Amino acid sequence: MEEINRKILSFGLCMLLFVVLAGFTRAQTIEIRNIAIFDSGGRSRTTFSSTEGITFSVTCYNLEPVNRIYFEFYVKSPEGVKVFEHTGNSAVGNVGLGGSSIKNIPIRQFYKTPGKYIYEAKVSAGSTATRISSEVRSLPFYVYSPSITLSYPADGARDLIDKPLTFRWVSSGATKYRIYVDDDKGFYNCLFQTGKGEYPDPETTYFQYPTSPQDPRQKLAGGVVYWWKVEGLDNAGNVVAKTPIPFSFTLKETVPSATTRDLAVMDVTLDKESTMSDMKFSILLKNQGGIAISNTRVNLYVNGVPVVPNQILDFISIGETKSLSFVAGATKEKMVTVSAAIDFSDDNMKNNIITKSFTLLSEYRRYEPWEVWKIIKNFIKDLEILRELEGYTPSEVMLLPEGDIGEELMKLEQGKAKVVGAEIEVVK
Repeated sequence: MEEINRKILSFGLCMLLFVVLAGFTRAQTIEIRNIAIFDSGGRSRTTFSSTEGITFSVTCYNLEPVNRIYFEFYVKSPEGVKVFEHTGNSAVGNVGLGGSSIKNIPIRQFYKTPGKYIYEAKVSAGSTATRISSEVRSLPFYVYSPSITLSYPADGARDLIDKPLTFRWVSSGATKYRIYVDDDKGFYNCLFQTGKGEYPDPETTYFQYPTSPQDPRQKLAGGVVYWWKVEGLDNAGNVVAKTPIPFSFTLKETVPSATTRDLAVMDVTLDKESTMSDMKFSILLKNQGGIAISNTRVNLYVNGVPVVPNQILDFISIGETKSLSFVAGATKEKMVTVSAAIDFSDDNMKNNIITKSFTLLSEYRRYEPWEVWKIIKNFIKDLEILRELEGYTPSEVMLLPEGDIGEELMKLEQGKAKVVGAEIEVVK
């Protein structure tokens, strides 16, 4: 029987974003080299409490002499609405590096709701009446209602054997933190606090209690109920966030010289099928100690908020690795910061918590080739491409360069992309 050659169409679509450029009367003379966000202590951060102060800066390079260089600062809310602007800064338009900043702006001036805000910097060159060149650059940052969630030791923890004892917490943001430890829940005549003497307020969200403090009164004793709490401070020492209630703990009266206990958080991963509307995470744990461990609580925090319920690691033998899954629900943020922590009294506290950031995908449906073709052919304006495709039935659709078909179809519908060509593969 004579073979009949079949033509199968495999067409690649190149998606090009439309970029609308304002018409310049001359070549670009100003370039933004960098934009940055700092807290009140001058530390670069992207997560803040709504009670803090914030600094915006921009650095630029001017290629040729102009009258002046103008700097504009804007902030957009999570809904995309402009909630802050500052347009009064300018400098002499000399050739070379330049820049400007606005410092310690109270976030409460523009804070509306928790979420992702956009800092936008615009630099222009020219005169008051005429701007001959300009450039805009943006940077996301996150603002949350002030909160500090204590992580370890857990409230009511008893007979801890940690050496050193490490306090850990999750914060909505602060320049530095002050830790209080006392044997009185009211913290009257407090036993220990940072920010005094040899113990500065840490900038990190953990603190190791001194094993041999200079003041003998500050040495923690076994069997005594202690209380601890944390305050978040700005650079001037103002409280911007604090613990809702203090947590209690005790140390074991006699530390056993038995085999080392070491349960480690090895990794936290985002499930490959996760989207902004359905987040799923896995925590990888390993018993690196010399004895088996049972009934250990494992917590997950997403942007500082604990995922409920937590998980219990029933049993893990020596050298064994186990994974626990968490369903974290939905979020409005495309980028999330996730902390995985265990509530366990072991001999190596440094590996009891891990923090990572993830970028989530919007939820796009999967399309069959014929569905893609039906949508795309409505957006092909080039008659030559249409003639080239005439008579073919698609068996496969792919993007050149590779990408998410659902996302690119959305760009087509929004007018942000166009079809610029097709490739046809003939299979005999």
